[in-house]
Amino acid sequence: MNERELMLTAILDCERGDLYKERAPLSLKQQKQLMDMQTKRLKGEPLQYIIGYCDFMGVILRVNRKVLIPRPETEILVDSAITKLKQRGGLLTILDLGTGSGNIAIALAKNIELCKVISVDQSAEALNVARGNAEANGVTKKVDFFHKDMMDVLKDDSRTFDLIISNPPYIPTGMLSQLPEDVKKEPVSALDGGEDGLAFYRPIIENAHSLLKENGLLMMEIGDGQAPAIGDLFSKNNFYNNIEFIKDYVGIDRIVSATLKG
Repeated sequence: MNERELMLTAILDCERGDLYKERAPLSLKQQKQLMDMQTKRLKGEPLQYIIGYCDFMGVILRVNRKVLIPRPETEILVDSAITKLKQRGGLLTILDLGTGSGNIAIALAKNIELCKVISVDQSAEALNVARGNAEANGVTKKVDFFHKDMMDVLKDDSRTFDLIISNPPYIPTGMLSQLPEDVKKEPVSALDGGEDGLAFYRPIIENAHSLLKENGLLMMEIGDGQAPAIGDLFSKNNFYNNIEFIKDYVGIDRIVSATLKG
């Protein structure tokens, strides 16, 4: 759908095809809603914030300025994780670091029959959005949300997981000012990856091994051109094997997957 169609389907609460069926013209209130949406978009507001939701792997998620808007590239991360986990049996335990809108946790819960997801985020406001999305998608019994800093979670080895998954902030601080205007409207805490964009990858790679079960998986989304540096971090932390980079839709290494050594 184009942007106007998305706005209209949000206003009318209908499917795209319904827009082209015989129907009553927009009321004055609906016309004002459309004009307000178009004005916000011209000012650089992300479309997903304007209409209030997005589609992630067929899952409808509410989003607002407190959470990062889920990207298609993150669908590659989740789809790859589902493929790998479905080769394993039994109840699968998953740790989702920096859950944001809850998109990763909810998509995993809806696509893996037997799983328990622990999702953490340092933002209480983001967790409110995530909890609402989990409830709307019927997965509250499979996903637990906790208001915690991921660094604290990584140092707590009281439980272990089949998968640790994350889409951490990876934009170098110096590049934040160069981002498109609509991206600048998203939470900076979900974008800022520190001086070199790797501030979150270092502690995750250094500590995740103590929270993984035997042959457990660590999977993360990474930024453009970061694969060599991420590969070096894994080399310096000799806890993993089967280190694999998965490309996105334009051929850029976008996902890294590693297995805990047996």
